[in-house]
Amino acid sequence: MLSRLFNSFRNNRGLDAELADHLAQLKQERLDAGDTPEQAELYARRRLGNPALIHEDVYESTPLQPLETALRHASFALRTFRRNGSAYLFAIAILTLGIGMSVTMFSLVQAVLLKPLPFPDQDAIQVIWKQDQVAGVALVELAYPELGDLQALKPFESVALMPTTLYGYGRVLDTGHEDPVQLEGTPVSHDFFRVLGVKPALGRDFSDADEQVNAAPVVILSDHVWRKHFSADPAILGRQIRLNGTGVTVIGVTAPAVDFPRGVDIWVPLGVTPMKERRGATYLQAIARVRPGYAASAIQAQVASLFQRQARDYPQFYSNSQKAVVTPLPQYWTGSARIHLWISLGASLLLLIAACICASNLFLSRALARRREIATRASLGAAPRHILAQFAVEGLTAAVLAAVSGTVLAAGLIRLLVLWAPADIPRLTDATLDPRGLAFALAMATLAALVCSFAPAWLITRLDLDALLREGGQRTAGSRTGKRLQRVFVMAQTAATVLLLSICVLLVVSYRAMLTTDVGFANRDTVTMNLALRGSGLTAESRDAFYTRLLEKLRAAPGVTNAGAVLLRPFEGNVGWDLRYEFDFEAGRHRNEELPSANYEVVTPGYLATVGTPLLEGRDFRLTDFEKAEPVVIISNALARQLRKSGHDPMGLRLRFGRRPDAVWWKVIGVTAEARYRRVTETGVDLYVNYLQTEIQTNYVVVRGIRPAQELVALVRQAAAEIDPRQAIAGVATLGELIEKDTARHRFNMILLLWFAACAVILAAAGVYSVITESLAVRTREIALKVALGAGRRRLLLEITGSALIFVVLGELAGLAAAYGAGRAAEDLLYTVTASDPGVLASVFTFLFLVSAAAALQPAWTAAQSDPRAALQSD
Repeated sequence: MLSRLFNSFRNNRGLDAELADHLAQLKQERLDAGDTPEQAELYARRRLGNPALIHEDVYESTPLQPLETALRHASFALRTFRRNGSAYLFAIAILTLGIGMSVTMFSLVQAVLLKPLPFPDQDAIQVIWKQDQVAGVALVELAYPELGDLQALKPFESVALMPTTLYGYGRVLDTGHEDPVQLEGTPVSHDFFRVLGVKPALGRDFSDADEQVNAAPVVILSDHVWRKHFSADPAILGRQIRLNGTGVTVIGVTAPAVDFPRGVDIWVPLGVTPMKERRGATYLQAIARVRPGYAASAIQAQVASLFQRQARDYPQFYSNSQKAVVTPLPQYWTGSARIHLWISLGASLLLLIAACICASNLFLSRALARRREIATRASLGAAPRHILAQFAVEGLTAAVLAAVSGTVLAAGLIRLLVLWAPADIPRLTDATLDPRGLAFALAMATLAALVCSFAPAWLITRLDLDALLREGGQRTAGSRTGKRLQRVFVMAQTAATVLLLSICVLLVVSYRAMLTTDVGFANRDTVTMNLALRGSGLTAESRDAFYTRLLEKLRAAPGVTNAGAVLLRPFEGNVGWDLRYEFDFEAGRHRNEELPSANYEVVTPGYLATVGTPLLEGRDFRLTDFEKAEPVVIISNALARQLRKSGHDPMGLRLRFGRRPDAVWWKVIGVTAEARYRRVTETGVDLYVNYLQTEIQTNYVVVRGIRPAQELVALVRQAAAEIDPRQAIAGVATLGELIEKDTARHRFNMILLLWFAACAVILAAAGVYSVITESLAVRTREIALKVALGAGRRRLLLEITGSALIFVVLGELAGLAAAYGAGRAAEDLLYTVTASDPGVLASVFTFLFLVSAAAALQPAWTAAQSDPRAALQSD
C-alpha cells in the first residue's frame, strides 16, 4: 500500500498534464518562429528537460520523500540482517537484555521511590526522633511533653505525635458474629491527619476534645477494616463497636490509600494521662509539616538546638549525646529499600552500558567486513550522508527491535519480581510498565542506536576508497582505526563488567554473611504468636495468673515439648525496650555511660529453652522467683564478656536500671548466648527478667512441639479461650519465618545482583568471542598466508588470543580501580567485608580473565586449524 502511495506521488498525472501543456507552448513558439515541426519538437524537449527527473525533483520536495527514504533504508537493513543473521540477532539479543533489565529496575524505582505518596506536599512532612551514638541506640523516642516544645519552633506549621511502632497498641475487635480479631492500632495526637494533609473519606477527623481526660472513646477505621469487618456499611459512623471489651464510637473511615504507619488498622486519640505527661515516658516520635521557605539545614539546626536545651534543662531525662534526626516522609516511608533499589538501578544501567558497548563492537565488526561494499557504493556515486543514514537506520532498526523485545521482557520481569519480592518493600505491588517506563525504554533504544550506529558510520566516512578498491579481496585485515576502536570497545566493556561484577560480588558476600549469621535462636521451628491481653478488669496479678495457667495447659498438652512467653519476640521491629543500667561496683559514679544500653526482655521460665538460646552459665528462671523473692536477672554473653575484661565475674553481681538511688537491685543468676532481637545484622546486650517480678506484661507466646504448627496454634487458641474468651491471637509465625522475613530483603537483593552479575559475565564473554570471531573473518587471508609460510599453529593461537586478552586485562585494571572507589562510597552497606577486600577483587579479576580466555580460545583454535589452501582458493 505504501509503495502504491509513493508511486502515485511520483506518477503525478496533474504534473504530466502541466508538462505536456508547457511542452506544447514551447513547440508552438518555435513553429511561430518558422521552425519545422521536428526542429520545434527537439527545441521544446531540450528546454523542458527530462520529465522523469522533474518528477523526482518535485517528489523530493514533498513530505513523503524522507519517509520513503527511511523505509527504503529500513528494508535494506532487514535484508542485511537476514544475510548476516547471527551477528545482528546477537546484537539485538544483547540490547534486549540490557534494555529489559534497566526498564524493569526503573519501573520498580518509579513505583517505590519516585511515585508521590498520597499526602499533599509530601516533602514538607518531616519525621523527628533522636539517636544516641554514644549509647549505640539508633532510635531514641520522644515523650509527650516534647510536643509543645516542637510546636513552639517557627519552621513547623503543625506537629503531631505517634508511637514509633505498632507493637503494643493493638485492640481486640469483637463484632459479635465472628471470633475476636486483634487489630493493629496506633494512638495519635489530634493533629495527626492535618499534618499529613488528608481528611477521612467518611466522617470527621480527631479534635482536641477527643484527647481530653474523660473524653468519650472514639476511633477512625482504615478502609480495609471497614470493608472486611463491617461490609463497607456507610452507617458505621456514630455506631459503637467493641474494642478490648469497651464501647468505642466510630467517627471516621480513611481513604484506601492512607496506610500510615504501614500496616495500621485503626487510629485512636493519644489522650492525656498523668504518665504521658512525664518527660521520662519516651515511646513516641513526631511528624511535622514545615512552613514554606525553610531549608532542611535550618530545620535540622533548630530541632538540634531544642534537644540540646532539653538536655541542659532536664538532665535527669535527656543526655547531651542524643542528637536530632529529621527525616523527610518519603525517605522514612521507604526506609532501607531506597538505597538498595538505587544500587540495583545503577547496576542495571551499568549492564545496559555494557550491552551497548558489546552491540557497538558487533556493529563495528560488521562495518569493517562490509568495507569494500561501502567503498563500491561510494565510488558509484552514493553520497556520504546516504551511507551514514543507512548505517544509522540499521542501528536504529536493531535498537527499535531490541526496545520492543526488551519492553516485553521487562513486563514479564516486573510481574515476576512483584510476586517474588518481600512484602515489606512499600508500594512494590503497584509496579507496572507505565508510560514512563515505556518512554524510558524508548530513550534507552535511542541511546543504543546512537552508540551502535554512529561510531561505525563515522569510521566508514574516513575510509580511503582507492585503497579499499585495490585490496585483493574482501577478507583482508581491517583498518588501523577500526582495530583501535574495537580495542577501546573491548576495554570499555571489560571495565564496565568488572565494575558491575565487583560491586555485585561485594554485596552478595555481605548478604550471604548476613543470611548465615548465628542469630542465637536454634529452634527455628518454634511457633510464635501475639497474645497481648486486652480488656477491662485486667491487673498485673491477673495477667501473671493468665500466662501461668496458659503455659501449664500447653506444657501438659500431648505433642508439646516446651512453651514460654516474652515481652517482644525476636525480629518484631527495629524498636524495643532499651534501658540504661549500672552495677553495684560502680553505683554513683555514672559509669553506665560507658556501657551499651540493653535490650530489656520480660520472659517466663522455659522461654530460653523454647527458642533455643542456650544458657552458658548459671540457671534459668523459676516459678519460685516470684514478686517477693530477690529480683534476679539473666544477662547475655556480650555484657558478661565486657565485665570480665574489666576484671569482674558477672555471676552474682547486682545491677539496677536507671540512676535512681531507690531503684531495685537485681542479682545476675545466669549468662546466655548472644541473640539478635532487632535485626540479623544488629548485635547488642540483652537483659532478661522474670515476668513474675515486674509489672510489665509479656505479649507473645512461644511454643514448640512435634505437632504441626497449625495444631500448636489451635492448642494455644483453645487454652486461651478456656481461661479468657475475650482474648485473640494474631501474627502467627515460626522463628524461622521471622528470620526469613527479616532477611528476605537481603536475599532479594542478593539474587537480583546475582542476575546482574551473570548477565554481565555473559556479555563480557560474548563481547570477546564476537570481536575475535569477526576480526578473524576479515583476517582469513592473512592467517592462511602465515600458515603457508610455516607459522606454528600454537604460536598463531597465542598471538590471536593474546592480542585480545591484553586489552581485557587493561580493561579489568581500570574496572577494579572504579570498583574500589564505588565500594568505598557504599562501605556502610557492606557486612564482614571491605571495599578493598583482596580476595573478592582478585577473584573477580581471575574469573573474568578465565571467562574471556575461554571465549577467545574457541574461534582462535578454529582459525589456527583451518586449511590455508582452501582459504586462499576461496579468496
